[in-house]
Amino acid sequence: MKTITKRIFAIAGVLALGLTAVKAQSDGALLDALVKKGVLSDQEAEDIRASAAKDYATTPAGKLSISDHITNLKLYGDARVRFEYLDETPQTIQNLAAAGGRHSSTTDRNRYRIRIGADYTFTDNFKAGFELESATAGDSANQSFGSQYGKFPINVGLVYLQWKPVDWLTLTGGKQRNPIYTTDLVWDPDINPEGGSEVASWTFPIDFGSDSAPASNDPKAVAPVSAPSDMSMTVGLVGGQFDYSDNNEYNVSTGSSPLAKTDVWQFVEQVPIQFNFNKDTFIKVVPGFDSYQGGGISNPGTVVTVNATSSSTSSGGITTTTTTSSTGSVGNNSSLGFFGPHAADDLQIFTAPGEFDWKMWELPFKAYWDFAYNIEGKARVQDVYLGNNGFFAGGATSAAVAVQNQNKALGDNIAWLAGLQVGQNKKKGDWSIKGDFRQTGLGAVDPNTNDSDFADSFLNQQGIKLQSTYNFTDFLTGSLTFFD
Repeated sequence: MKTITKRIFAIAGVLALGLTAVKAQSDGALLDALVKKGVLSDQEAEDIRASAAKDYATTPAGKLSISDHITNLKLYGDARVRFEYLDETPQTIQNLAAAGGRHSSTTDRNRYRIRIGADYTFTDNFKAGFELESATAGDSANQSFGSQYGKFPINVGLVYLQWKPVDWLTLTGGKQRNPIYTTDLVWDPDINPEGGSEVASWTFPIDFGSDSAPASNDPKAVAPVSAPSDMSMTVGLVGGQFDYSDNNEYNVSTGSSPLAKTDVWQFVEQVPIQFNFNKDTFIKVVPGFDSYQGGGISNPGTVVTVNATSSSTSSGGITTTTTTSSTGSVGNNSSLGFFGPHAADDLQIFTAPGEFDWKMWELPFKAYWDFAYNIEGKARVQDVYLGNNGFFAGGATSAAVAVQNQNKALGDNIAWLAGLQVGQNKKKGDWSIKGDFRQTGLGAVDPNTNDSDFADSFLNQQGIKLQSTYNFTDFLTGSLTFFD
């Protein structure tokens, strides 16, 4: 009877702690401690383990088995429904007749986004994750409604492996969340770059002296303990080696561009520096450099027609020659929106985003900014937009050469942004309002990575972005965004 009583109390104790897959190891330690103290025998402990495991297996949770090398599994997801109204008026229209006589275009559409993923924490400081999402574009997971009630595909948005060999260093490989500190002036927040990255960070406490009362003149008196300082400085290093366009090296290139068989890599380096005055007030500046390597670089100042075909007809002694050209896309099955064999040429960009955060009237405030300077901006305008990408359908026509010559001094190589945010969105009832003004030079940044919402990613733009967000619950928010 005594043995039965011990077993009942021991089983009740283990079940009260919850013998789950995650806690099995700690519960096993409890049984081992009871054996060591003589409360249970070895056989009784084994019987309890078997009985508790059998009871657990009959519950819904017991039907989910997790490998021993996984210490934590996090499932997450989000869904969005969006309405967009776009009204675009170009400054110039090359062919008004082809545009149906319209000087502007208007689009309204209903869209949705769904994302679901998992983060795994392994032993030995490894993590991994994947995410599935709607739509195929690299800079957006939004999918438009209106395809005769058709079904839409789900695509891989993330798949990565991460290792943290020491506390201050994180190494990641695969299709990953963007490790770069940035704004949507340069990087769309929906882009998950592919390749490798390294993030290092060190924090140093700062104390400019004690703010406690001075010590007494009495030599026997004990000096009061100095209050700890809230100040600190964090310095980091961020590196990214991203496979921007992985092409077939054995592809037979036609026309004058070798891009179809040349990989394009994007190398990004940043030095984040953050000074913390206290837990609510800090300033952060992040100088960096973004370099594109590879692609179809050819002689500056030349006009190249890609994949050109010509045909001639003769009638009444007059010969007419028709030339057509196409630009093709960057990469195999690429989702980049601004195609052309030279889309990644002449991009060597200095960046300097940052922010200043503080609290006032119990409200969080944030001033934020970004700055980008392409040191090859002039060459990019000349080679990419006025020449080599086949922008002029007729190739090296007299009109194309004239336009290019007229713009030889053009060097629109700077983009900048400045904005202010009030409030934050973390829990039910939270709200925020933010607004910024920006200018984006034609040769300043890559239109395939900047924000796909503002001006549809087009460059040579300036304007404002205003956004308000409200938390209806801890998990449900509503946003209204205006661009002009």
